[in-house]
Amino acid sequence: MSLLAAAAAVVVLTPGPIHFGDLVRVEVHGAAPSFVPFAVREHHGSTYVLQCLDPACLPGPRARTVRVAGTPIVIAPRATDQQVGRPLRSFHRQTTLPPPSTSIRPGLLEALLLAAAVLLVAAAVVVALPFLRRLIPEPRDDRTPLQRALDLVRASERREPAERRRALDVLARALGADPRARSALDLAWSEPEPQPARLESLVEEVEQLS
Repeated sequence: MSLLAAAAAVVVLTPGPIHFGDLVRVEVHGAAPSFVPFAVREHHGSTYVLQCLDPACLPGPRARTVRVAGTPIVIAPRATDQQVGRPLRSFHRQTTLPPPSTSIRPGLLEALLLAAAVLLVAAAVVVALPFLRRLIPEPRDDRTPLQRALDLVRASERREPAERRRALDVLARALGADPRARSALDLAWSEPEPQPARLESLVEEVEQLS
């Protein structure tokens, strides 16, 4: 409700009630007066927007009247004596939780966290792999070259003739300067193809004389 002071140069345009800290619009007729304790926030022609944050404008249990250029401005308290005396009954209290707000969608966040977890697991495996390899004993072959060659010849007995020839050639190289190396080469590359029985006979001869 507008307050108009008779024979005053200031007309209050802001409808009441006016509370502490509210913006107040006034219209000035004639020269602009002093608005103390109000401060000017905006000015458009003859219209001024005022605000008072000074203790002089602070109402008590009852409304306070502040004069600006002789014009009364009534500042009402925001709560009545009864409301102040019984705050739990007089004021609304929020009992429900507000909905959560996030800067990223939960589904997208879940996907990003899952991808990060997979990358961390992969990185951990890469880092731990050299240590795991040290814990696993490497297979060892304690056989001598001659023993490996003899086992290769015996295994080739059930394979193609070409495999038998290569196995005999490996045995000849393992025998080195041994006279039986010539027998292994002759059997490997002579015709007809080396038969399993002849391979077994040569293997037994080498094993007996080794």
